[in-house]
Amino acid sequence: MPSPSEPVRPDPTRPDRNRVLDSVLPVALFIGLNRVWGLAAGVTGATLWSLKAVVGRRRRGEEVGRYLPVLVAYLVVRSIIGIATDSEAVYFGIGIGTKAAIGAALIGTVVVGRPFLVRYAHLAVPFDRATRDHPRYRQVMGHLTIGLGCYQFLTSAWDIWLFNRTSTDGYVLIRFAVGWPAGTLATMIAFVYADRALRPIPDYPGIMDLMDGPSED
Repeated sequence: MPSPSEPVRPDPTRPDRNRVLDSVLPVALFIGLNRVWGLAAGVTGATLWSLKAVVGRRRRGEEVGRYLPVLVAYLVVRSIIGIATDSEAVYFGIGIGTKAAIGAALIGTVVVGRPFLVRYAHLAVPFDRATRDHPRYRQVMGHLTIGLGCYQFLTSAWDIWLFNRTSTDGYVLIRFAVGWPAGTLATMIAFVYADRALRPIPDYPGIMDLMDGPSED
């Protein structure tokens, strides 16, 4: 069990109560407030809860510290633009465009020889230094980084298709209902792939064993 001073490494395949609420309530607030008072109220309510969720993750010791100012600024600027334009297309379009840009950036890190997950996967799964220094680890994390980038593109395309074929509330609700299980399934597939692909590394114990024990670093 980690001490209070150690950062918490949440298991992405097992959402806790806080993460469930942080996923559900922005959707519920947006739909409820949007129906009663319009887009500005829906955007404000969802944004305020999202800001609370980001700060809450920081306080729980999850690995968001260095990105906190960027996340807060993004949420605030996006909400301001959405309210100022009073346009669902602009507000949601910013999110879709951001997701696609993240996908391109992820694939770009592989192209330049510095795959994102090579540097940051150990923050979610405590791979030891020997595993991270092995050439196969770099290869596997490179493949996973490309897969994650492609997933961002696929979900962006899905969002565009869905937005053009349903109401605003329907878009938010359906995207949430489909996105959560799809993201969980994609995470599980990535974990299974990584676990099998990393097995040839000497003394690699397996992802489940790593998740149950502390990192050596």
